[in-house]
Amino acid sequence: MTLLSPAAGRCCRKESRAGCRQKRITRTFHMGTGRSILLVDDEKGYRDFYRFILEPLGCQVSSACNGEEGLRMAAINNYDIILLDVHMPKMTGAEVLAAIKKIKPSQLVIIFSSASDPSFNFENKAKQMGAFECLYKPVDLGDMLRVMQRAFTVLGDIK
Repeated sequence: MTLLSPAAGRCCRKESRAGCRQKRITRTFHMGTGRSILLVDDEKGYRDFYRFILEPLGCQVSSACNGEEGLRMAAINNYDIILLDVHMPKMTGAEVLAAIKKIKPSQLVIIFSSASDPSFNFENKAKQMGAFECLYKPVDLGDMLRVMQRAFTVLGDIK
């Protein structure tokens, strides 16, 4: 994804408009180039949202619509990061996390929950179970990108 500065595309004042070389100040943000992500969420809207955000960053995104399907996919494929909803039919996110950590202890998993308690009991339990981070729905885009950047740093993609 390329972010342009407000000045991008403007001619400088010292040169004529015809002879102006437009100076573009760009910052290319290839956060997830080539990284594989598994989205496990029973809500299609959230799966679509995560895909919409992550694919332009270069991520290869797969998705599962429930915990059982997500666990099956995680068992047979290698993913750099798994984004996992907590409240799902068939298997909860906590059950899926525990099962994934048994078969792939070093798997990076980011948990998404729709609620938090004031003492952060769930977050603490999820992290003790091996979750990399816990975010809350509705997910703040800035928070999600910061967590993803940290995760990619751990994976060695960003220096």
